[in-house]
Formats: sequence, structure tokens, C-alpha cells
Amino acid sequence: MKSVSVVIPTFKNRGGLLNSIESVLSQNYKGRLDVIVVDDNDPSSLYRRSTETLMSTFKNDSRVKYICHESNKNGAAARNTGIRNSSGGYIAF
Repeated sequence: MKSVSVVIPTFKNRGGLLNSIESVLSQNYKGRLDVIVVDDNDPSSLYRRSTETLMSTFKNDSRVKYICHESNKNGAAARNTGIRNSSGGYIAF
């Protein structure tokens, strides 16, 4: 069974990030599953700090990878960053 990487770009998160991650992790897929969250917020923004706080919940979960852009690059760049950091045979967004 192939592994699946789920890429979740985030920018100015409005509360759906936690639900998105938990939804992926609760799937009953038998293969390996990982989540790559790409934070596209400016490093000095309140949004970055709140996303970092939320992501600290998953710091001990090896299935979740958190990547921060050094500046806002846009959604397409965030998805591409996620793809470059994926290890799955399949990629989902």
C-alpha cells in the first residue's frame, strides 16, 4: 500500500487548521500517512505566532511536519514547498 502525504498550506488561519490536521490523522488508511503544514505567514505576524502555538501540539507526532516560509510567498509556493518536503507516493491537498 502506498504512503500518502497531505499538504496543508496555511495563511491567516481562521481556525480550520486544527480540524484539518485531526481529520487527516483520524483516517483509517492502512498505509503510511503524513501531514505537511506549510506556514506562509510573515514571521513577525500574530498569525505566525498563533500557528506556531497550535503546531506545538503536534511536535511529538512524527506524522506531522511543520515548515515555515521566511516570508509570505503565496499559496502556490506553499503547496510546492509541501510537495518538495513530502515522502508519500501520493500527495493530497
